Order: sequence, then C-alpha cells, then structure tokens
Amino acid sequence: MFFGKRDKDVRLTEKQYKELTSSMTKKERRDFDRRQDELRREREEERLLGWLEFEDELDEM
Repeated sequence: MFFGKRDKDVRLTEKQYKELTSSMTKKERRDFDRRQDELRREREEERLLGWLEFEDELDEM
C-alpha cells in the first residue's frame, strides 16, 4: 500500500487488505486500487530515474 508519501510504503496481508476495502463501495475500491497502481508506477519511475542519474554521475568520473 502506498499513501502518497515517499516514506510510507506499507505492506498489508490479504486479510488486512480485505478489512480495509470491505466497507468501500465498488467505485471506491476501483478508485483506491487505481490510485495504488499510480503511486506504485510513480515510485518505480523515481527509482529508475535515480539509478540512471547515478550511472550518469559514474560515467562522468
């Protein structure tokens, strides 16, 4: 689970996820899952860009 902050990457068990989403409507759950996917992609992109910048710095040495 991601909650919009870089340092908040929280792993939930399947049971905890079900408890969290059980009270949500289908639309709310879809929106929640979509937002989680967006945050995951952003985090992966940031990690990749950070690695590429690091490689560029090494190449310049």
